[in-house]
Amino acid sequence: MSLITTNSNRIVLKKAESMMVVPYVYDSSVGDYVIGEDVYDISAVIGDSITLEQDDGERKTKNNEFVAAPLIESVSGAKYNFTAQCIDLQNAVLVSCFNVMSVDGVSGAIAFNDDHTLLYALVRVRFKDESLPDVFIPKLQLNSKLLINQLKTRLSQGNISGSAHSVFVAVAGSGNTSALQFDVPTTGGITYTPFTPVLFVPRDNEPLFFHHKGNGSTDYYSYVDFSNGSSSVASVDSSSGSIDFGEGGGGTGGSSTGGNVGNEE
Repeated sequence: MSLITTNSNRIVLKKAESMMVVPYVYDSSVGDYVIGEDVYDISAVIGDSITLEQDDGERKTKNNEFVAAPLIESVSGAKYNFTAQCIDLQNAVLVSCFNVMSVDGVSGAIAFNDDHTLLYALVRVRFKDESLPDVFIPKLQLNSKLLINQLKTRLSQGNISGSAHSVFVAVAGSGNTSALQFDVPTTGGITYTPFTPVLFVPRDNEPLFFHHKGNGSTDYYSYVDFSNGSSSVASVDSSSGSIDFGEGGGGTGGSSTGGNVGNEE
C-alpha cells in the first residue's frame, strides 16, 4: 500500500468557454439515429445554467432477520441529466433543439409540434483552461422546454435539456491512427470505451461514435471536426485496426473516405 496525494494534479471543471450541439438524424440505411452534419455553437447561454447532474441510484435491500447487516444490497445505475438555459430562439436553434418545423415556402416561419417526438443530440462543453478535458455527452435524448413569460420584466428562454444515453464510443488521439477495437485492449495505443453516457476527453483527442458495421472488412465511425463544424465518417479496417480519416490524419478531422453520414455505402 502506498500513500497517493492527489492535490498536485487535481482537476476542477470551471469557467465554461463554449457549448456545441450536434443533432442526430435518422439514417434509413443504418436503421438508427446517427450524428448529423450540422454543428451548432450555442453561445447565448445564461450564466451558471449549464448543469450535468446524476440522479440518485435506486437502492434495493434484502434485510437479514437476525443481524443489522443486510443479506444483499443492490444499487442500480442512475440517469445523467443535462440542462442549459438559452435565450437564442432563432429558427436554427429551435429546429435543432426544440423539435419545431420550418414552414415550406415561408421564409423565417416555423411551426411547433403538439406532441413529443424523438430528438437526439451530441453535446460538447469546453473550458477556458486548456488543460481541462472537454465534457462530451455522446447521445442526449432531448426534452427541451420553451419559457415565454413575464415579458415586461423578463425575457423568453429555452431550456435545452434531456437525459444521456449510453452509446459505443472510441477515442482517437490526434496522432493515433492505430487499432480501434471494441473487444479486449491487448495492443499498445488502443483507446476505447464501452457503452457510456458521458465522456471526459482531452482536447487533443477525438471521440468516434460507432453506428454501423459494414458487411465486409470495414467498420464506420461518425466523428465531428469541431474546428470547422463538420460531421463525417471515418472508416476502420477491421483486419488491421487502422483508421482512415482521409487527408486530415488522426482524430482532428479532415475529409473521410466514407463520405458524409448516411452516405457511407
